[in-house]
Amino acid sequence: MRTVRFGLAILAGLALNAADAMAQAPQTRMSWQAFVSGPDGAKRLASLTAAVQKMKSLDSSPQNSADFRRSWQYWANIHGYYGPKSPDGTVAQQTTYLTQNGMSQYVPYYQGVNDQTPPDAIAAAIWATCQHSAPGQQANFFGWHRMYLYYFERVLRWAANDNTLRLPYWDYTDPNQLALPAAFRSASSVLYDAKRNAGINAGTSTLNQKNTNVNLALKETNYLKYELQIEQHIHGYVHCTVGPTCPVAHMGDVPVAANDPVFYDHHANIDRLWACWQHSHTAPPAAWMDQKFSFVDETGTLQTRPVKDFLDSSKLGYVYDNTANCARPTTALVASAAPAAPPPGLSAMMAPAPTVLAAMQSVHTTPAVNVDTASTTVKLSLPQPQVAAALSAAKATGTVHLILHDITAGSHPGAMLDVFLAKASDPSDRRLVGTISWFGAFNHRHHGAAAPEKRTETFDVTEELQSLGATATSPLTMVIEASDGRETADVTAKAASKEEAKKLFRAASKVRIGSIELQAETQAAPKK
Repeated sequence: MRTVRFGLAILAGLALNAADAMAQAPQTRMSWQAFVSGPDGAKRLASLTAAVQKMKSLDSSPQNSADFRRSWQYWANIHGYYGPKSPDGTVAQQTTYLTQNGMSQYVPYYQGVNDQTPPDAIAAAIWATCQHSAPGQQANFFGWHRMYLYYFERVLRWAANDNTLRLPYWDYTDPNQLALPAAFRSASSVLYDAKRNAGINAGTSTLNQKNTNVNLALKETNYLKYELQIEQHIHGYVHCTVGPTCPVAHMGDVPVAANDPVFYDHHANIDRLWACWQHSHTAPPAAWMDQKFSFVDETGTLQTRPVKDFLDSSKLGYVYDNTANCARPTTALVASAAPAAPPPGLSAMMAPAPTVLAAMQSVHTTPAVNVDTASTTVKLSLPQPQVAAALSAAKATGTVHLILHDITAGSHPGAMLDVFLAKASDPSDRRLVGTISWFGAFNHRHHGAAAPEKRTETFDVTEELQSLGATATSPLTMVIEASDGRETADVTAKAASKEEAKKLFRAASKVRIGSIELQAETQAAPKK
């Protein structure tokens, strides 16, 4: 036994030394389209699929073995799992929750999802430790998931016997990459998962480019605010849309999301978005950096380290191919969609961005709104005196925000909620500004107990206002509508999904918006 342990120690040391050596010459995590392209694209894809296949083949290994700790199921369980000892409860509790919230049609997605029990102290310590925020309690979301991907990637390299293998990322922030990559859609591929939305798997439905635009978030200079924006908005939206919805297995449900291979490419992009922020900002020392998390490495050995050891990805052996130009180029409005000159009352908002510091100034605020139907319309009057006063106070930079303050819901609404701006005179002339999704919401690891949601959503509506030809005296409406969050060119399929979302909407969830505010970004007065 002593000889075996000594041998394992040597293997662990060799693995750590190899990891340290790799860290001296970091490899590049590429966008998916770059990963599969070029003369080495096929080789990289083969290495990745071989690694995933190897990990899945280890699922039936003895549960006290290093091989089981390298298995696909084990690593999915580190993110979350169902079982009598799980903080997320059992499969039966989840399916009961779906039934009670008008989502019984999704219960079949839990066929083949089984309750599990941690086989030893290590599994008990690290399974279901993913960090996701709850109302009033922000989690160490970026830190935990970066560590998770780091150790997962080490296991991938071991499984592929390829020290150059790095996770690619699905760059859905690029409007040309909104469809699920083809390799994940092939039913014969180890990267395929049947528990996704059928349209997403077929490639006939895609993400919506408005919801994958991170330009507004990238302006945030406060680390914790940026982290929360990314977690609640683009991160949660992608989970729920690939879904098939939230909270439904696999991608839409926290405890089982990591069973889907695309989870890791999605989170590689989320990690890249943290690296994008780090390219231009430095977070001041804070308690979250000292927080420690535990994982196992490719030898099955327990590793416990603080987040501060993972702030610089180059020291971990990887860098991203793009962290300097993460913002999306501003979309040029076509002549037919925008007036030749900015409309009265909003012309200052559309001016080019100044080079001096900007601040936000309120233009108009509405009272609270109850969202008690599958399609709720709110009139947004823009009174001339208030608009004129706001815009005369300072020169605007060209950005207008629509802020939905203090969105609350007592239970799951049954569907995501699209937010539109529309002309009051012609409701059919409307623009999507964003989607409210519910990944990880409501239960917060307490199945069967009420856990109301509370959040604030901010949308950049500059182009929408301009293309609608909005004026201070021409009222707009905001429409909140039940949705599946997806985009499709198939008119019939789109109409069907819209009707299905309306049927799923639950007025009993009591969605309420504390107030709706329109803000203009204005140039701060220069110091004298």
